[in-house]
Amino acid sequence: MSERASAAASSCSSSLPTSWRRVEEAPLTVCFGRPDGWDEVPASELQSTWRSPDGAYDLSVKRDRSYGSTPQAASAGQLAWYRDTAESSMADIEVTTHRTRQNGRDALWLEIDYHWARQSEPRKRLEVFVAGRAGHVYQLLVDTEATAQRLAEQRRLFATARESLRIDVSTG
Repeated sequence: MSERASAAASSCSSSLPTSWRRVEEAPLTVCFGRPDGWDEVPASELQSTWRSPDGAYDLSVKRDRSYGSTPQAASAGQLAWYRDTAESSMADIEVTTHRTRQNGRDALWLEIDYHWARQSEPRKRLEVFVAGRAGHVYQLLVDTEATAQRLAEQRRLFATARESLRIDVSTG
């Protein structure tokens, strides 16, 4: 194994709970953990999404530079898109923002309360934005219905996914 491949392999390594598996997305230069048995939603060149077997949770990782190269700019741009109900189908958005650290870098953690435009059931989305190389910003999110049971599990899923997130890696 070359020195670079070895470094990439070690940068993708992190301990995961036994019921989790590593996902390496070479086009996104990212790797992260996701629970066993989750189904992959067709990926794009910008995003990888996984859905729980019961359809209750979505876990996504995105790498983009559409809204700027900082967590602040990227989250502001993403929120503006979310607030355009015709585009996003999200309505009545309320956001709480926390400064945090991710991968040793400054990051923003957002808690987004909303509902789908044609539904009244409340939902919650937890997201973290962290700047990577070459002007890209990585976005990790977990989305679910806002019930007490689902919110507790969402926090656990988000914390584990964040802990396993590695950005700007060469996978494979």
